[in-house]
Amino acid sequence: MPTHERPHERSRRRRTRLAVTAVVAVSAIALVGVPLLVLDEDSGAMTPFSVGPDPARRPPVPTAAPTTVAPQPPVDTTTDPPAPTATPAPADPVDPAVDPASGESSAPSAADQASPSGEAAPVGDLPGWTQTFVDDFDTPVDRGSFPGPYASSWLPYDGFTDTADIGTYRASAISVADGMLSLGVSALGDDITSSAVVPLVDGKWGGTTYGRYSVRLRSDPVPGYSAAFLLWSDDNDWDDGEIDFPEGHLDKNVRAYNHTPGDPAENSFARRTAVPFSEWHTYTIEWKPDEIVFSIDGVTIGTTRSDIPTATMHWVMQIETSKKRPPEGAAGAVQIDWAAIYRYDG
Repeated sequence: MPTHERPHERSRRRRTRLAVTAVVAVSAIALVGVPLLVLDEDSGAMTPFSVGPDPARRPPVPTAAPTTVAPQPPVDTTTDPPAPTATPAPADPVDPAVDPASGESSAPSAADQASPSGEAAPVGDLPGWTQTFVDDFDTPVDRGSFPGPYASSWLPYDGFTDTADIGTYRASAISVADGMLSLGVSALGDDITSSAVVPLVDGKWGGTTYGRYSVRLRSDPVPGYSAAFLLWSDDNDWDDGEIDFPEGHLDKNVRAYNHTPGDPAENSFARRTAVPFSEWHTYTIEWKPDEIVFSIDGVTIGTTRSDIPTATMHWVMQIETSKKRPPEGAAGAVQIDWAAIYRYDG
């Protein structure tokens, strides 16, 4: 480990990483990126999901800003009431399943209708990308039995403490039901449970350099827990960089980060959104040699061309405690409808 790292933070991460190595010989624990310093945002474009840039050392923003209502003039009750207006003729009926601009049907497909989230898993390659992994969780698995039939495609974390050193990752909290993977968390007495999984491409642990990572998920708004869906170094070296999206507290809104390779305690990119974890959305990272693009439901929320990682990295879906113990009785799950990985073809 480089000697310039902060002793407390580095020792904590080192303990966590050694635990991962002891439990799963080839797996690695990933750090939840905490926004310490925002240096830059290459893309300032606003989207329906944006709430503006995240300036350096800015204090937290309330999840709900107070609503201001413009004052209305008083009503004069001394005059005669206004004459009634004519009732407009009804407009021609509009078919909500037809796009008025193109005239094409916009009704959901049978696959979308069958999906628990209303959007089916993508199948097939995309321009510049070759699909190497997709799972839409068709086979149920009871709690306590995971991975079971998913052993060749998913590796659960199990038996070691999470990044905050408060919760313990437990495979027994993971299940599959109704076409969804459920990453359970709970705080019950002395049992503080976290969940995390790693997808295995072709049944093998390990990642690639560059790729496209897309997941459709929602979460129960469990207080005291955070999510970090991140790309993490195959060499278990934080100095290789880290890309996080979606990230944030389960009872708050989603954020995106790129940690600076060589100086990962600083973020070279950070973006807040107005999207709560409690809603179904599709989150995508496109990691290319010259840029990283973050999108929600196909809408780009940010693009960075600074400090692009070049190491081999793998995808980790990590749900864990935040900086302090969750409230007693806090419990719920992050539900994943599907996940897909693509190789970058240039």
